[in-house]
Amino acid sequence: MKRLFLSFIVAIAVLAGVVGVLVWVSLQSPTWYVPPDYSDPSVAKLADRAEYRFNEELHKIRPEDEMWRIRLGDKAMNAWLSGRLEGWLTHDQEIEMPPEIHGPQVHVTDTGIWTYANVEISEGSPRPLGIKWWVWVDSGEFKFEPIAIRLGKLPLPIALFDNQIAKLHAKLSDAKAEIPLLDDRRVVVQHITHENGSIVFTCYTKLPNRP
Repeated sequence: MKRLFLSFIVAIAVLAGVVGVLVWVSLQSPTWYVPPDYSDPSVAKLADRAEYRFNEELHKIRPEDEMWRIRLGDKAMNAWLSGRLEGWLTHDQEIEMPPEIHGPQVHVTDTGIWTYANVEISEGSPRPLGIKWWVWVDSGEFKFEPIAIRLGKLPLPIALFDNQIAKLHAKLSDAKAEIPLLDDRRVVVQHITHENGSIVFTCYTKLPNRP
């Protein structure tokens, strides 16, 4: 009886240890997830430069049959996300950033794009939640496929989120791989390349009134 009781105590201690480790892992962020401080002038300047450079490339006058590329690096994208995303969503997309989500950041690898943010799963208890995406263009539309999910550094089964993924696919099913410009030209994204630390868009520019 004493041996059985000791075994039970050991089993409880091991279980508690495992749970403790899982909770600890779920609170850990990947080393790259360090949201920059937009109040830092150097961060704001980098965000300004990234946005200006992106718009400049989009609006360049080019022959219609010319293929061109634009590369967006992690550092520039994360500087922009730290201070410009919420205003862009509110003004251009008429979408409000959910108050439970803080500090969204991205990290591009050659196997996909990690997006992380601190998410308040329970009130006052933010956890780093990450989703790894594969993004591509098919038949003139952007396609997004989640390929991994982590709570902190703890991997979670994607099957747990089947309903949410199905709803996301429904919302993004008509996401055309085109960016309309103010002069009625359209930038068509033909291909997306994932690199370590940057994403590359291969595009061409359609003239007005062209199919």
